[in-house]
Amino acid sequence: MANNRGLVDIAVAPEGERVLYAIPHAGAGVAAVKKMCRALGERWTAVGVRLPGRESRTAEAPVSDLAVLADTLSAQIAAHAGSRDVYLYGHCAGAVIAYEVARRLPAARLRGLAVSAHQSPDRIPVTESWRLPTDEFFARVREDGYLPDELLDDPDLLDLVEPALRADYRAIESHAHEPEPIDAPILALLGTGKHAVPVEDVVSWAKWTSVGFHLEMLPGGHNLLQDSPVDVAAALDRHQP
Repeated sequence: MANNRGLVDIAVAPEGERVLYAIPHAGAGVAAVKKMCRALGERWTAVGVRLPGRESRTAEAPVSDLAVLADTLSAQIAAHAGSRDVYLYGHCAGAVIAYEVARRLPAARLRGLAVSAHQSPDRIPVTESWRLPTDEFFARVREDGYLPDELLDDPDLLDLVEPALRADYRAIESHAHEPEPIDAPILALLGTGKHAVPVEDVVSWAKWTSVGFHLEMLPGGHNLLQDSPVDVAAALDRHQP
């Protein structure tokens, strides 16, 4: 059931006192997190996050300013969650967005942050990929493992996703922030297959929490939401009490 175009209920716990907000990778929408959210079953209320410029929000301009994006999204999540405990999950570029949202939420509501397949914000390479010509930009996207080959080989679909992808790349690559620990535990997930982020870059998330950090390795490549959605859900269940 869709609450609005930005926050979409995917799984609803009968007696849900906690809600997980799942933020997908660059350029993606709710479809990317649906399998993982459904795998949580009735234990969680799970909500997919759809940012401007994708799926049913393609008429809206994508947001390339991470601070503006996080300000808006944190307010929407706080209103949607009400008195329920909030958990955030972000995959790849969504991990950095999730962290910035976590910083802005009331500490009493935030219970945990999970990130997958992305280095901590202080270890993001200093590049300007969003400025590249189209062919070079999508070569970078292919190298980063953001999109499946079947999509990268479809020019019409690429035209649809390019604005949101460029906006997300700009938001993440221009992000500059010194470690500011959140008062909630961080769970980091990393695939063991190709396109994996170096382990040391993922472990560096440990200094972004004042409560506790755990790293878990899962089967699959960079896109854990596609390769191992059930394993991601099980990890969230184990480490987000």
